[in-house]
Amino acid sequence: MKKSARRQAFAARKIQKEKKNRFHLFRILIPIATLILLYVFLRLSANTWNGTDKVSFVYNDADGDIGVIVLDPRLSEATTLIIPGDTQVEVARNYGTLRIKNVWQLGINEKVEGRLLAETVTQNFLFPVYLWDEKVPSFDQWGLLNALRFIFLPGQTNISFGDRVYMGFFALKVSEMGRSVIDLGKSQFLQKEILNDGLPGYEISGPISQRLTVYFSDNKIGDENLKVNIVDATGAFGVSDKLGEILQIIGGKVVSVDKKTISENTDCTVSGVNTEAVEKIAKLFSCKKQNTDTSFDLDIRVGEEFAKRF
Repeated sequence: MKKSARRQAFAARKIQKEKKNRFHLFRILIPIATLILLYVFLRLSANTWNGTDKVSFVYNDADGDIGVIVLDPRLSEATTLIIPGDTQVEVARNYGTLRIKNVWQLGINEKVEGRLLAETVTQNFLFPVYLWDEKVPSFDQWGLLNALRFIFLPGQTNISFGDRVYMGFFALKVSEMGRSVIDLGKSQFLQKEILNDGLPGYEISGPISQRLTVYFSDNKIGDENLKVNIVDATGAFGVSDKLGEILQIIGGKVVSVDKKTISENTDCTVSGVNTEAVEKIAKLFSCKKQNTDTSFDLDIRVGEEFAKRF
């Protein structure tokens, strides 16, 4: 009887020990599994930024000014360019001339949201930007609270949650020395004038300086010296010229421009040998990707519909 009791006690202790070990194993595995699932979710929902190339986006500041933020992982820098809200611009999609502070609301009214502001900034200042946000805490005073606000409390935006996480925590890591704010209203790039509405404001003074556009060069595209071909079937004056300027700011080298004598009722398609560049340019200009045989790294074809929104 005593021997049997000892065996039962030993078996009970063994079972209890196995349960305890399983409990400790679960305590270790559950956090690991949670982190893995969180990582997979963030990667799947981060559809724009790879964390190594530059990324930029435009936002509508509460005081009416427009900000363009550029994050540069290579230099560990966060640069904010401020465009005064009273700057007169030609609004994209042929909406006429307005002060830039009114473009955000116009985009909301016309059901194109912040895309209209991003396109207007790209076309007037040659800043290649297609991401937009309604409100962003000041990046020159970035802290944990502002990072969390940026990630979890966005306004209207086309920046995915995963991208917001990566951008927010990248900006949080940037040192104070790596953060800079450039106010175009205090520079030579804008000049004070009486605008079309009869009130004072700012106008763009001549060609956009390379001192500003250098912030938007794509590290990888520039390093690879991409050869670009443009097929212009818009029938509109100046479209391929401005398109070429923007592509060269990014880092491409426009080696061929084919202007068709007959316009085509099409929008925009992109193909090319460099698939990563094709992806980036397609997103920037809202173009369709095509698998067209070409010897160029990047081949972009634009038609009448593209000219209407460019």
